[in-house]
Amino acid sequence: MLWRLFLGGVFGGALSACRSQTTTTLAASAPTLDLILDPSKDVVPVRCVVVGGGYTGSKLAYMFDSMFDVTFIDEKNYFELTNDIIPIVANPWDARNEEACRRLFILHRYYLKRTNVLTGTVDGVEEDAVTLRDGRRVPYDLLFVAPGERKPFPFATKQRSIAGRVQELRHFNHFLGTCKKVAVLGGGPVGTSLAMDLAQSRPELQVHLYHAKSELIPALPTTSRKYAREALQRRKNISLHLCTRVTDVDGYDAEGKRVDTRPSSAFARLLGFSRPPAEPTRFTVRYDKLHFEPTPQQSIVSQAYFGRREPKLSGDRVESTGTEEFDYVFSTIGDVPRPIQAGKGRRNILAEHEAPDGHYRVSTLMQLYRHPNIWAPGRCNNLPWVRSYGSSDVQVRTIFRGLNSVVYNPTERFLSSRDGVQPQRMAIPRLLVRLGNNDAVGATPWSGGMVGLSAFHEFMQDRNHLVKEFQQPIFYKQQDPAKVKQRISNWASHETTDIVDFSHS
Repeated sequence: MLWRLFLGGVFGGALSACRSQTTTTLAASAPTLDLILDPSKDVVPVRCVVVGGGYTGSKLAYMFDSMFDVTFIDEKNYFELTNDIIPIVANPWDARNEEACRRLFILHRYYLKRTNVLTGTVDGVEEDAVTLRDGRRVPYDLLFVAPGERKPFPFATKQRSIAGRVQELRHFNHFLGTCKKVAVLGGGPVGTSLAMDLAQSRPELQVHLYHAKSELIPALPTTSRKYAREALQRRKNISLHLCTRVTDVDGYDAEGKRVDTRPSSAFARLLGFSRPPAEPTRFTVRYDKLHFEPTPQQSIVSQAYFGRREPKLSGDRVESTGTEEFDYVFSTIGDVPRPIQAGKGRRNILAEHEAPDGHYRVSTLMQLYRHPNIWAPGRCNNLPWVRSYGSSDVQVRTIFRGLNSVVYNPTERFLSSRDGVQPQRMAIPRLLVRLGNNDAVGATPWSGGMVGLSAFHEFMQDRNHLVKEFQQPIFYKQQDPAKVKQRISNWASHETTDIVDFSHS
């Protein structure tokens, strides 16, 4: 046994010595470190930045999740369904509210599998990058700005986590249990639904609904508006104030002193004289009763030729004024956009595209003038139609259809205004308003005006679609990143934007 090991060692050493004299390489030349780290050999994917975590921004990031290198920027780390906040606030708190909160909030990480999610506020936009308030700079090739609109509490919040938001809604729900008289300002979709839910869920609560126009939810057809008005008038604890314009709302504390809810000045905070945040316990609403002159009945022939003429208020003629005290006031008046505000020393190229009312001027493709790689979809643009989930969905799908044709079309594909949304086709909005537990009104382009149980079923289908829409990620056929980058670059260099001066109303 030992002699075998001895012979194996001798012959093995000799064979190794022979092999060491000849060197054999499989590669002609070994790669150097400079060749490996050469940035020109790497293909940078198309960088897509989406600003805003509402329905429009979340849907865009969700649809482009597997197509581009997406960076999603939002002030909070979750998406919430605004329509579901109304029953959570209106119904007394119990186990059903807890279950509704679990369905209401969806973490951005849950439905965005590949997207880089950043929590922060954008306060600077340049030609090639956006800047966050904390100093982070995010470069982009495609930018989608969807900041939405300003909403009052409880539809807006400063809570950045789901736990804080749920606790905030629970405390506010318990506070409403102590109120005896509340006011809802605005008879649009949100105000009408909120007033009906409050009156139905809390019979002991007196609800006053103030609306400056002669009809509730003016965007809906006449049949739906009439049905909503009659449904509210049947509730004994609802006082409907039509043709009533609210001029001022004051808050008072328990001692009857007026509460100034405005924040302290920067100079006062610097000297240490800043006042603590005050919460009023009583509210006083001042209003003007406007004069209303109904128009005569319009014939079918006249409606077909001239269009339907709505009853109008006779100018600003005030018949009477009055005041009323409430325990709390819900403000749901108007459509107030929330454009991006530039921080100190920051540059914002979007400011020149703002209309006087704060909306961004866009083309039918939702693009900004001379910036074909920047879009402003959703409720922040000046497209003249009703702002709802339906209109936002149409805009998102239009943008996706256009960019999808650019990415997956081997030939050069340039978009025009014909490929964008057509406002004349959105004359009948896709808008559904829930009135209590088993009732609703609304309208859709394919069904027209809807009332009663059929409208409620349509509303629930839309709501379930919104909930399930972010359940499964979308995967596309992977394309060569170099080709995608080249097609997007060619398209952006030749694309022109045509701006139509829409008058937002």
